[in-house]
Amino acid sequence: MTGKLALLLAIPPGYASPIFPPAGIAVAATLIGGPMALPWVFLGSFLLNVWTGYSVSDQLDETGCIAAIVIAVASTGQAAVGGSVLRRAIGYPAPLDNSRDLSLFLLLSPVFCLTSATLSLTGLVVLGVVKLPALMSSWIAWWIGDTLGVLLALPLVLVIAGEPRALWHGRARPVALPMLLFLALFTAIFIRVSKWEHDEALLEFRLLSQQTLDKIRAGLEEQGVILEQLERSFSRPAPLSRNDFRHLVRSLLQRFPTIQAVKWAPRVESAQRATFEAAQHSDLPGFEIREVDPSGERRRAGERARYFPVTYVEPLKGNEHIVGFDLASEAGRRAAVEATLNAGTVTATPPIRLVQEQGEQVGILLVYAVHDGPNGAGVVSVALRMGTFMTGLLAPVASAIHVRLVDLERGKVLHSDFASVSGGSSSYSDIFTFGGRRYRVETAPVEAYLAQHRGWQSWAVLVIGVFSTGLLGALLLLGTGYTQRIETVVDQRTRDLATVNRRLEIEIREREHAEAALRQAQRMEAVGQLTGGIAHDFNNLLTVISGNAAMLNDTARGDAMGRRVTAIMQAAERGERLTRQLLAFSRRQMLRPEPVDLRHHVDRIADMLSPALRADIEVKVEMPEELWPVLVDLAEFQMALINLGMNARDAMPESGRFRIEARNVTFDISDPTSGGLVGDFVAVTLSDTGAGMAPEVVARACEPYFTTKEIGLGSGLGLSQVYGFAQQSGGAVSIASAIGKGTSITLFLPRAEGAEPPAAPSNVTAAASVRGSGVLVVEDETEVARVTMEVLREIGYHAVEARNGRAALALIEQDPTIKLVLSDVVMPGGMSGLELARALRERHPGLPVLLATGYTQRDSRMGDEDFTFIKKPYRREALAAAIRKALNATAVVDDGC
Repeated sequence: MTGKLALLLAIPPGYASPIFPPAGIAVAATLIGGPMALPWVFLGSFLLNVWTGYSVSDQLDETGCIAAIVIAVASTGQAAVGGSVLRRAIGYPAPLDNSRDLSLFLLLSPVFCLTSATLSLTGLVVLGVVKLPALMSSWIAWWIGDTLGVLLALPLVLVIAGEPRALWHGRARPVALPMLLFLALFTAIFIRVSKWEHDEALLEFRLLSQQTLDKIRAGLEEQGVILEQLERSFSRPAPLSRNDFRHLVRSLLQRFPTIQAVKWAPRVESAQRATFEAAQHSDLPGFEIREVDPSGERRRAGERARYFPVTYVEPLKGNEHIVGFDLASEAGRRAAVEATLNAGTVTATPPIRLVQEQGEQVGILLVYAVHDGPNGAGVVSVALRMGTFMTGLLAPVASAIHVRLVDLERGKVLHSDFASVSGGSSSYSDIFTFGGRRYRVETAPVEAYLAQHRGWQSWAVLVIGVFSTGLLGALLLLGTGYTQRIETVVDQRTRDLATVNRRLEIEIREREHAEAALRQAQRMEAVGQLTGGIAHDFNNLLTVISGNAAMLNDTARGDAMGRRVTAIMQAAERGERLTRQLLAFSRRQMLRPEPVDLRHHVDRIADMLSPALRADIEVKVEMPEELWPVLVDLAEFQMALINLGMNARDAMPESGRFRIEARNVTFDISDPTSGGLVGDFVAVTLSDTGAGMAPEVVARACEPYFTTKEIGLGSGLGLSQVYGFAQQSGGAVSIASAIGKGTSITLFLPRAEGAEPPAAPSNVTAAASVRGSGVLVVEDETEVARVTMEVLREIGYHAVEARNGRAALALIEQDPTIKLVLSDVVMPGGMSGLELARALRERHPGLPVLLATGYTQRDSRMGDEDFTFIKKPYRREALAAAIRKALNATAVVDDGC
């Protein structure tokens, strides 16, 4: 493989490389492994030379195989001599860390490298592969290439596999790397100089190539001018007879030997065919319009709308078979005829085989339209011998360049003097258009041209560079001795210890982070379990308290009694809010997400925040026009904004600015800043100019009951609700804050894909039609049931009670006056409120069901059920609205909507 790469640097037409690393690899292998390496050296050299010989000529004959064997024997002999000489002179293991050993290596390498060059070239001269005039230059190049290959490759192989192992391994950076970099530098210089040499050598070649292309194009255009002159002859007032045509083109054929035939083909309509054929019988007995069938046999042409039969052809001798041939019967000729009739320009056909010519000479047909004249409309055409045409044009440059002309439309070679149709590597290529077809001219210099224009500057540059690299390697080897080896070992041990230490530090930090995350998760889970455990009972108590307080408020007499009732209601509201905030944080409340277009809520958001903020705080809400809709529970989203607004107000005691902005963001799975989010989100950022928070406060800001405010000024649940709402909505929260620079909190809310806000029910009379009818209250808590029934009676409904789901089903069967069922979700008796609602949907599909929930583990799943829900504790107005909603929803279903 390294031999094949080295030969890429060879300058043609020769194939000697200025540096040949396989020579150094072979000597190094013999130095390390002894005679056991020699068979493999022979095999590697033989395969390389077989590969090279086949690459040059695309074949491998007997002479090539013998040449490969001769070179392989010579290379093996050189490896044996070199390895043996170095083993005796410097020994093995070979540290090469003193001036004596290095001097012997540098002096002996050019001597034993005489072996391969001498033996190989002697054999190649005998075989006739190398000519005597080139022997000396080839021998010098071969010897220099092998010598430089040994000086460069042998130390590098020892770095990889040499002994003493520790010493050579330690020399990888201080010796091998500089040598490779130095070699790469000179190789780059060689490539640049070689390119310059190549460009200089091919300057005349490119000029000849361009001139050749111009001559080809001009020659074809000249044939087009001939056709235009013929067209004028057919357009004269007097008709042109067959004898007139013969005299007209006789001088043309003598002047242009490239023209194989000149033809006239009139246009014959289908209805005129018989008349036209009969008119030709006086000159050409048996004339008929013909075509060629798929097998190549000529036959009478089939029926077509029009024909273009060859009527006049010169010379006639040898072209008798063309007479009567319909040009429109073959696709390529038909396309050319139609093109010249439409465009009025000379048109070329695809390549054709000139069967009347000896050999396989390729031709093309040029056609030109005759639109009117005494002979009628038709086309004149000339058939060109492309081989004769190209040979005549290229005679002046044949000794310098190879030329190939290709029809690009068909990929057909019209002419080529390359070694084979596909052989040869063109150094020049250009495309031109003629007759409506595209042609490519490819050229390549001949070997004689390359030999005359060969340059040696790049070869000399690489030789000097490789020799300098070898000297550099010797100096580096001399500079690295026993002391360097010890230092390298110490450095390696130090790096190993440092690596182990860093790995240990990383593992300690990762473990600390994992333990902290586990403690935080356990703490949050405990809060969530506690919240869920008390929420149901606590909300039932609040329902009783708020319901009775509302009824007391209706009958309260005097200001003192009114103040007491108001205090009870406010305390119930605060308890409800605290429960909702805890449920939000622990992500256990039931959300009813819907598509929300925040752009339509700019004014509402500003009005909603005004009571939570002071007049000296400037509020600004910005929503861009291209903002996506989001999928959220609007009530919980508004509560989150109020909580954040109140926090911002407390952080700005002496005025400030509160700003709400939104933007579209998309997170990729590989985005390190996504925090685990993937997809499209709307980022709502709320920022203030307040006091800001320290990093340790930011870390705990979302924990429930954590607050930096004074006692009585905050519950510590505001950010907890925001955090839980965002998480349960499928988004996230990020906080950025610094002391004295304010706080910025961003809610990432999921994008609503292709959803529209639900329309309000159109039937608003259903509730009124049921007022005064029976409402079945299914509730196992006596006090909750009692206060609910009293509230129902106050708002105009007749209420009856059932303690569980089974009793409710029995009562509904007995009492036809029941028009609505209000059921708690969590009930004893083996049937929950949700199961009761499903049973009623099957048995009484027209009976509305309203489900009341304080909290249940299944709240998150109930959002998928198509029932109307109301959260405990509920007030009279909320209960009345929920009943109307349940009744209207059932009415819409009954109407078939």
